[in-house]
Amino acid sequence: MSLKSLNKQIELCSRDTERQRLSVLAIVNRQQQDVQQRLQGIPLPLVLGLALIAGFAVEKLWQLPRTSQVVQFMLSMRAF
Repeated sequence: MSLKSLNKQIELCSRDTERQRLSVLAIVNRQQQDVQQRLQGIPLPLVLGLALIAGFAVEKLWQLPRTSQVVQFMLSMRAF
């Protein structure tokens, strides 16, 4: 294979990669817009209520001896 044909092939691959990158960016942007629209449809009191309930649930789980021990162990292992 000649150097010229290799350069041409590299250019084509580069163009394909850029086209794919732009397509992925377009898809991600579309998904973000979709999520934003769906989130705007959820009433704020409902979100706050769910956050409050989740906070109580996490607090109760944290008070269990095994849960806090497991979390502390994972944090200590992460330090290494």
